[in-house]
Amino acid sequence: MSLPLMKKPAIRQGLAVSIATLMMTATHAASAEQEEIAQLRAEVEALKALIQQNFPQVQQASVVAKSAPLTTTSPAVEKTPVVSAVTATNSEKSSPLQFKTAGGSEVKLYGFVRGDASYQVDGGNAIFNRINAVSLDNTADQNKTQDRFYSTATTTRFGLDFKTPIEGQELGAKVEVDFRGSNDSLRIRHAYLTLNHWLFGQTTSNFLATDLQPEMLDFNSPLGIGTFRTPMLRYSNKLSTDTSYFLGLEKGRDDNRFPALTAKLKQNFAAGKGTSSLRLLAQELRVTEADNETAFSWGVGLGASYKVTDQLRVLGDYSHVKGDDKFLLYTNTAYNVGPETTDLNLNEFDALTIGTTYQFNPKVRGTLGYGLMLANDSNDFADYLAVTDTVQNKTLQQGWLNVMYNPVTPVTLGVEYIYGERETFSGVKGKDNRVGAMARYNF
Repeated sequence: MSLPLMKKPAIRQGLAVSIATLMMTATHAASAEQEEIAQLRAEVEALKALIQQNFPQVQQASVVAKSAPLTTTSPAVEKTPVVSAVTATNSEKSSPLQFKTAGGSEVKLYGFVRGDASYQVDGGNAIFNRINAVSLDNTADQNKTQDRFYSTATTTRFGLDFKTPIEGQELGAKVEVDFRGSNDSLRIRHAYLTLNHWLFGQTTSNFLATDLQPEMLDFNSPLGIGTFRTPMLRYSNKLSTDTSYFLGLEKGRDDNRFPALTAKLKQNFAAGKGTSSLRLLAQELRVTEADNETAFSWGVGLGASYKVTDQLRVLGDYSHVKGDDKFLLYTNTAYNVGPETTDLNLNEFDALTIGTTYQFNPKVRGTLGYGLMLANDSNDFADYLAVTDTVQNKTLQQGWLNVMYNPVTPVTLGVEYIYGERETFSGVKGKDNRVGAMARYNF
């Protein structure tokens, strides 16, 4: 595209003639200049129309820019809407952790890469918490579990969150795995679908409250609490802004004919100070080895987490369970059967976890925790064990102290000391005494 100025005969005849002509008549020069400006404006308008026709997104951005209020003190505001729009679009398209499927579902990848190491003075035959099965004093296997070093990366975790709007409703899903299966194979942790208030699939039981668990570096979680993930059908809703409830039918023991009924009532404290929950468990316990004898199994749980100051948080959770060994960690068998009867003797126990976390600074925090499992030793279950079983536990207790360090936001380094004791119904004791370390990168 040529400018009108270059089309004038005076230019073609030579620069000297043009200068002379312009000097002879100022009026003519002024008139020519005005004509050139007018034609230049026309060409700019034509160019603008061409751009708007071929790049409608630019047109839209221009409209936004024109509609935005301008100030003489911040001239950069004029360009901000255009730059922001382009940046956001590019970010969404280029992010490897969030994308859209061909079917229109939004998918988000999350997880962490983690490595663990442990030096065990006394304990169980594994890297992570086995307080219920640590070697007993003066037994043949005690030497096998003393002075051991372990390490693993099997706790590395990957997850996918799905979200799809369907006819005004939102369909969601989650799949989460780690490598804690047999022979370091993939293990499904969570796999479920959600639609409005309903959930179908495998996730953590309603009877548990993992959000009330004091932080522990050990991957198997502390004594006195549970992490049981099981297939279920769950309904959840809110009674108010801070009060919600959960009702579920969940799979328990394999021999049971019916699913377990679970319920949770959760209350959040004002100003983000913490949360509390009340939980219930009810199920029919059936034992095929005892002529399909059945008994009623139940449990109740109550706990809370409270932020005392910006730096200090306290947590505690208590459970009482009868006739179950699935939902809480490190328990005895759910029942035993007497030698001369098919009547079921149900195990009954209390479980407690308490702890406090202190945030020393934005990068460093520490947790001191204690866990307890106390079995009823005055029922038929205990009486029968006293003469037939030397390994099931009357008492388990465990304390831990850890320090976590975040040098940068996605990275956590930690070290932890754990000491615990077990005592069987026959009065034999065993110790858990070890130091663990962990490095984790979240994504």
